[in-house]
Amino acid sequence: MGGDELALIGVAFAVGIGAALVPIFVNAEVYVVATGAMVNSRPFLVLLILVHVFATTIGKAIVFQLARQGTRKIRMVEPRPPRNALTAWSRRGTRRLARTRFVRWIRRVNDWLLTLLDRPYSGGLTAFVSSLTGIPPLAIVTLLAGASKQPQWLFLTMVFTGRLIQFLAIAFLFHHISWF
Repeated sequence: MGGDELALIGVAFAVGIGAALVPIFVNAEVYVVATGAMVNSRPFLVLLILVHVFATTIGKAIVFQLARQGTRKIRMVEPRPPRNALTAWSRRGTRRLARTRFVRWIRRVNDWLLTLLDRPYSGGLTAFVSSLTGIPPLAIVTLLAGASKQPQWLFLTMVFTGRLIQFLAIAFLFHHISWF
């Protein structure tokens, strides 16, 4: 393995950790799309995705433990009144979208999955669905799972499995390979 391959493996690991710790600034899916589109070797692509998923899982383990050890409560903040007409128009559009049948269904599924986190082993389903689809967002599920009774080994297993399936599917879709 040459220096370029080792550098790409290091980048896969670094982006995985970054995406798990600061998902607002580092997007794991964007990395997977770029990797799937640019890497020519199928086995090397699988290796990069495995390293990336492994690093993402390590990062989620860190966040899980921080949430488990944390004692501060999340407080709700009231939204501020809109500053201008564009912000007011945007909020009205968001409220209108939130009333659609599809969004209400997504919200019900989201709420049901989040209630499963209170159960030690049923919460694994939430972690798996979240890591596979992004609904509910995995960053939120990680924090709530850490604060719940869910075993860490189950959470991390479900995150690894769901992310591996999702990332391989995305990477090979953009690599122009049909495994399905």
